[in-house]
Amino acid sequence: MREGIQSLLAELGEGSCLALCICEIGKPRLSEEEAIGFIIKGIQKGYIYYDENNRNNPKNCFVENRDAFMDIVSGQKGWTSSTEKPDYRPRKDERIIECWRWNEKVNLKIINHTHFKLPNWDPYKNSNTLKYGYLESLRVFRRKAL
Repeated sequence: MREGIQSLLAELGEGSCLALCICEIGKPRLSEEEAIGFIIKGIQKGYIYYDENNRNNPKNCFVENRDAFMDIVSGQKGWTSSTEKPDYRPRKDERIIECWRWNEKVNLKIINHTHFKLPNWDPYKNSNTLKYGYLESLRVFRRKAL
């Protein structure tokens, strides 16, 4: 087992909502173990950012290459994704991830929170970003014609 695995797992629990959503739409109803395995593989390939020397790095768990990560999870090459407005109406063959935003006011400061979920599935129970925030945009995944 890798040194620092506990820190990695804690960070995944805190910041991997987009990666978990991609896992769920890429391979519906996969096990938690499979999802964690895909995320670790995504980190190793550089598709998901993770700074193992700085657990507080705000970029940790950021999916830098959504399309390549979706290729791994789904086992199918040729995925492409885009960011669309919240009122976008997807086609039947498109898969959607919602991006929620909450601008929390704390002691005259604004703290921006972002959370990703599916229309019918949320990787994080009782999210304050969902409770107090708004739907900011959609991540739309589709297969390219090969």
